[in-house]
Amino acid sequence: MTDSEPKYQQVIEWVKDKIVDGSYKPGDRLMSEMELSKMFGLSRQTIRRATGELENQNYVTRVQGSGTYIGGSSVQPRQEHYMCIAVISTYYDSYIFPPTLKGIERILSGSGYSMQVSFTDNKIKREEQILKDLLERDNIDGLIVEAVKSSLPNPNIVFYRKFMDMGIPVIFFNSSYPDLPAPCVRLDDMGVAEKATNILLQAGHRNVGAILKLDDGQGRLRYAGYMKALFKASADFRESQVAWIDSMDYRDLSAIEEHIFSRMKNVTGVVCYNDEVAYQLIDLAVKRGLRIPEDLSVVSIDDSHLAGVSRVPFTSFPHPKDLLGRKAAENMIRMIDQPEFDGNFLFDCEPVIRDSVRTLTLEGENGYA
Repeated sequence: MTDSEPKYQQVIEWVKDKIVDGSYKPGDRLMSEMELSKMFGLSRQTIRRATGELENQNYVTRVQGSGTYIGGSSVQPRQEHYMCIAVISTYYDSYIFPPTLKGIERILSGSGYSMQVSFTDNKIKREEQILKDLLERDNIDGLIVEAVKSSLPNPNIVFYRKFMDMGIPVIFFNSSYPDLPAPCVRLDDMGVAEKATNILLQAGHRNVGAILKLDDGQGRLRYAGYMKALFKASADFRESQVAWIDSMDYRDLSAIEEHIFSRMKNVTGVVCYNDEVAYQLIDLAVKRGLRIPEDLSVVSIDDSHLAGVSRVPFTSFPHPKDLLGRKAAENMIRMIDQPEFDGNFLFDCEPVIRDSVRTLTLEGENGYA
């Protein structure tokens, strides 16, 4: 491409090259406007101009409500509509998932869609089995998914790409796979964790710890928010004040109690990954003779029933649950009707303040002994 050529020309040449070398074959679905926009660093309007020119030259066919396909107008992309959406969730028995699934079902059923639900138990092998079965049956119009251990490499990405190549939209909720160009409806994990950390900082805490999950994207983003708040406030940070746990650990923190409290020994306040972690932490701390919040202040995320029934009710940020499920379903329906629609959405929230944060008035308080 020369400096005098329009920007959209590089997209046109790239598509033509892919057709020539066999990467794209007649009937294949072209990448979405959003994907091409990110790939080339161009606006979606510029990408749309490129695909329009390609269509004029009979290299692609744009099909309303389906997408853009390689080949002329004789190409017939997937046209079936089964009025069925597959929903894949990690769990069904947590305080998050029943309301989220009800929110999804309410919107889908109200729009005439049935819902086919499966659970992975947060296991990659189970996810693989579910995806293979769905591909074999080929009777869904869309896929709403919660990712399995989304901060770790996942071999199942190839199956999601197959759905997308077939023109079946995929949208994630709560967390997504960074290597997959699919939208996600979720809590603003980084922003909320920054707010949670700031509650402690503004209460005078300088040694603030965190207990976070290492095997999902939410834990990674919440760590980023925690760090952002500390650096903005020029507060102390030590790697030893962060306890990383995985999906098995956080179900029973008593199994790693000594590890947790060795990390929290020199902190006066802690940001917890979620209410399950905060509830267990407070229970274990009280059994060890620690006072909440006098010895250790606690802030959490989710604002579940656990926040109110804990030994010490704790401050927590609400998870949107039902609203999140509704939004994921609404965006899926729009993606079916408008394949170029960007289904990403972030929820923000404000804390529900309870009795778990102490305001420090004396300088030099350095956590429990």
